[in-house]
This record gives sequence, structure tokens and C-alpha cells, in this order.
Amino acid sequence: MSTEMEEPQHNLRDSPLPVDALAQGRSVLIRGPAMSGKYDLLLALLGALADDAMFVSTSRQVTGARRDFAAYGDPDGLAVVDCSSRVSGQETGGGDLVRYVSSPKNLTEIGVKFTELVESFETDGADAAVGIHSLSELLIYWDVDRVYQFLRVLLAECRDLDWPAAAVVDDDAAGEQAATTLTQPFDAVIATRADEDGRTFQYRESGSQPSDWTVF
Repeated sequence: MSTEMEEPQHNLRDSPLPVDALAQGRSVLIRGPAMSGKYDLLLALLGALADDAMFVSTSRQVTGARRDFAAYGDPDGLAVVDCSSRVSGQETGGGDLVRYVSSPKNLTEIGVKFTELVESFETDGADAAVGIHSLSELLIYWDVDRVYQFLRVLLAECRDLDWPAAAVVDDDAAGEQAATTLTQPFDAVIATRADEDGRTFQYRESGSQPSDWTVF
């Protein structure tokens, strides 16, 4: 395992995000239109919220997910529930920190494999930040109510462990009503957008005023 790490691309501690508070088992949904930086922000959060990270990847194979994460944390230490490789016939090992799911359509299997990785972390006495990318992929196969219930169970498991969790949904793909419904199980929401100032985000907790838009 390489000991040289790239510098993180975003220092979230210099932003409006309450990183220390989120790290105490809180959950956040990152939502916005396509090409507004949601995925990058998710990876940055995973690297900032805990020493270890677990990634439920509905569309990115483990090799790609780890390569993407290298700018934010230890890619070899990223645990992945890979929902993409078997669909394309490219399951390629990855070590003890990888679990393969037949397809993103199988929510039950995703939950089982996620719990297996959680148990392995607990056995080692480790904590982790959990990321899900993306809920939009799940909405291709399931209605919003079923994805909502899946989220509630997964987030409850994280909350019981005091593990922070973050997920991504594409507003364009999901639609406004579905995306708004999926915000409900989360403690906070990060909205992203891309305009003449570049990519920006706004942080909001339930019952609170949103932060200013911040370039990232």
C-alpha cells in the first residue's frame, strides 16, 4: 500500500460545512443538477468525516471508485459495495473490503452486503464514513417509496453506530418531487449548482436557514 497521498482537492473545514458535527453520526443528502460537482463533494466528505470510508456504488466499479477516491483518502482502504461489475461481467476481486451485488436493482442484496462490511469493520474496531452514489440509479428500478424505505434502514444502521453518512441524488434524473421526498430521512441537505461563478454549494439543516452559496 502506498504511503504517499495526494493533497485533498477541497478543504471542507474552511467551508460552511460543520464537518466535526457531521462526523458524529449525522447524515446529509447531496442534491443538484447534472455536472454540478455532487460526486466530487461526496468523495471529499468521505475523506473528511472519518479515517475509514465505505462506499455503496450503484454505477461505478470498484477500481474506478478507488481511483476517484485517491485524491481524498487511502484508495486501498476504501470498502466498496460494488453493484456494477457483475452486470457488465467484470467482477475482478478487490480484496476483503469489496462485496459484489448482482445489480443495483437488488436492494435486499445491497443491504446484506453492506451489513457484511459493517460487521467486518466492527470486528476490527474501526469506524467509517458511508457514501451512496447514487440514489438516482436506484430510482431507475424502484419507485421513490421503496428507495425511501431502503434509505431509512441503511441510515438507521449508520446512526446506531454513530457513523456519518452521505448520499447523492441527481435532481434532473429523479425529478423535484422524488428528490424532495428523499431528503426527509437525512439530517441535512447540500444543494449544488454550476453557474458563471463555477461549482457552488449551499448547506442547510432542517429548521435552519441555508448557508451562503460557496465555491468549491
